[in-house]
Amino acid sequence: MPEGGGVSSSASRSSGRVSAATCSARSHGFSSDRLTSMTTDSNSNTPDRTDTDNHDHEDQHRPGHTAVDEEVIDPTDLPVFPEDTPARRIIDRLTDRRVLAVLIIVFAPMVGWVGFTMYSDLTSPNYATATIYDENGGYLEFVEGPVAATWRELAIGLSETESLDPGHGMFFRHKQEKERAYVMRDMTFPIDIIFIDADGTITTIHHGELETDGEPYTEYRGRAKYVLEVPYLWTVENDIAVGDTVQIEWGPPRVRNGGSTVVAIIEDEHGPDVVVPEPYRPPSSPRSSA
Repeated sequence: MPEGGGVSSSASRSSGRVSAATCSARSHGFSSDRLTSMTTDSNSNTPDRTDTDNHDHEDQHRPGHTAVDEEVIDPTDLPVFPEDTPARRIIDRLTDRRVLAVLIIVFAPMVGWVGFTMYSDLTSPNYATATIYDENGGYLEFVEGPVAATWRELAIGLSETESLDPGHGMFFRHKQEKERAYVMRDMTFPIDIIFIDADGTITTIHHGELETDGEPYTEYRGRAKYVLEVPYLWTVENDIAVGDTVQIEWGPPRVRNGGSTVVAIIEDEHGPDVVVPEPYRPPSSPRSSA
């Protein structure tokens, strides 16, 4: 059978059905215009596949709608400092090479200096004894007490001490010998201030009185590497004068064997119930007259 024969027969049947429908409509009193209008309305009620697809696409963007293929973002993948935030701008500025260079130049010497100072303070003794001799080598007196070596200790001194017993004082240990000035700031009792050079020779003795008028404080000056503060007029009572020699025996460093203090060192070496004997004090003798 020829390929066109089937198409012609089908078209004829379709044309016949349309004609039959038209005749039926006319037999029921419908005009041609009315028939055309009914056909148009019937076509308009047919759903459009394109509109349906559009509605499905809009449903995917409604609140609460989750698409099956939508990518889920892990919160741990989000940046710690998001872009365009103050924290992010600070981080970007600090990681700039020029800024890093300036920070290193400014702070590296400061960190090194503070570290060296802390090391020096921790390795300094916190207790000392001193034997004082006259110019001829004759024994005069013995004194003992804590050592002020850190910044805080040098600034506070004896201001947090209520009193000093005879034969006791405070040693001030400096890095080098030079001209120094001491004041009686916040002191509650008068004292004697002995300035000692690097060789152990007494260079100056002051009798520090209590301050009653506040600042400016009276400055007690002298050249010294070490300064010894003792009870008021103690130097007069024991005939101690400029030119005498002070032989200082420093205690062990504050930090040793992983951070042990002097008390811990004594307990480790002798036991917790050790009784530390009193230091030897040679018998006193009167100063020989020149």
